[in-house]
Amino acid sequence: MRFGVAMVAMALTGCGSGWAGRAPVELGDEAAETAEPFVAELAVGSFHTCARLRGGTIRCWGMGASGQLGDGAAAQRARPVVVAGIDDAVQVAAEGDRSCAVRADGSVWCWGFSATPEIDAEVRRGRALAQPVAGWREVRQLALGFDHDCAVVGDGSVVCRGQGTRGALGDGGLMATGPVTVVRLESVAEVAVGYAFSCARTSAGEVLCWGWNEYGQCGDASGRDHLTPSPVPGVTGAVALTAGFDHACALLADGTATCWGGDTFGQRGDGGEATVGLAAPVVGLRDATELAAGQYRTTALLFDGTVRGWGREWGPERALWPECAEPREHVSVAAPTERRQAPPEPYCPVPTTMPLTGASQVVVGQLHACVRTDDGRALCWGSNAYGGLGDGGVTDRAQPTPVAW
Repeated sequence: MRFGVAMVAMALTGCGSGWAGRAPVELGDEAAETAEPFVAELAVGSFHTCARLRGGTIRCWGMGASGQLGDGAAAQRARPVVVAGIDDAVQVAAEGDRSCAVRADGSVWCWGFSATPEIDAEVRRGRALAQPVAGWREVRQLALGFDHDCAVVGDGSVVCRGQGTRGALGDGGLMATGPVTVVRLESVAEVAVGYAFSCARTSAGEVLCWGWNEYGQCGDASGRDHLTPSPVPGVTGAVALTAGFDHACALLADGTATCWGGDTFGQRGDGGEATVGLAAPVVGLRDATELAAGQYRTTALLFDGTVRGWGREWGPERALWPECAEPREHVSVAAPTERRQAPPEPYCPVPTTMPLTGASQVVVGQLHACVRTDDGRALCWGSNAYGGLGDGGVTDRAQPTPVAW
C-alpha cells in the first residue's frame, strides 16, 4: 500500500468505460519494440510508477510535483524519465509521493517528499534527486509504509525507521524514530509494512506482526497493539507476504493465500461480512505465485500468468474488477457537521479475474494499475489524469496500454 498519520486521499474516480463484455488482453500478442527496455521490476506510489530496468537503472513517470520521479525536477511526466544517479539498483520501491532504490552495495537511496527530512528540504529547494538514507546498510529487501519503513538486512534481522507510535518499529517502545532493530527476529526472508504495523516472514515460513492491532492487523483478536513481534496464529508454510493499509496477506506453499486485519472494502478476500478478522483463506484462490496489496485492495498473480483481484474499486465503472460476480457497496458516513453521507464505493469481496494474461507482476496505485509481462514489457491502465499510464497522453485507458519509452 506501496500511504505523520494523515491518510492519502481515498476518493477514487472512475477510469473511463469498464471492461464488461470485452475479451481478456493477451499481453504476449504484440511484438516488442527493439528499442524498448527490459523491465525487471515495477513499483507504484499513489499517482506515479517506477520501473527498474535490467542493468540497474530506474525510470519513473506520472505525478512528480513532490520530486518522486527523481529526474531533478518537481514536475508531472507523461512518459518515463531517468532517475538521475542510480545505475546499480537491485530493488525499486514506491509509496505515496516518494520512491526508493536498494543499490548493489546494500545502501538505500530515496527521492520525493517525506522520504527523510533532509530529502524533503532538498525538494523544497527544487533539487529533487535521489539521495542516500542514513542508517540503512546491507539491505536485502526494503518495504515502504504510510508512516514507517522496514528492511531485511544482511544477517536476517529487520531494521525499521519512521514513526514508532503504536509499536510500529517493533523495538518494544513507542517513541523511537529509528533506524532501530526489531527485537526477537532472526532468519527473516521478507518484511511487509502497512500503516502503523509491520509483518515479517521467516525462512521457515512463520509470519510475525507488530504494531497497530485495532482491526486484527497482527493476526489476533485481542485488539491490543503489539510493541514486539507476535506470531500470526494458524499461518505456517508462508512463501510470500504483503500488506495494505490495515490488512496483510500471506501466500502459502500450496498456492493458496490467507489474509487478516481490516476488511471494510473486502480486501481480505474471504467473502465475509465482518470488517475485522483473524487469518482466513482467500476464497477460491489456487495456484497463486505472487501477492500484492495496496491500501484497501489485493491482487494475486497465478501460475498461468492470469491475475485475480479483490477489494476496493475505482468507481461505478468497475474498471478494476469488471468480472466481479457480486460487487458490494460500502457507504462512508461523513462527519456529523456535514450532515450527509459520502457516496457509496463499490468493492469486490472475493477474487475476480482481471482481463489480462502473460503477467509477471501487477501493481495498483490510487487511480491506475500497471503490469510487467514475461518478456519485460510494462503496460498500464486506469486514470491518466497525472500521466500515470506513461503512454505520453492524457486519455484514460480501460485496457492495458504499453508504456511509451
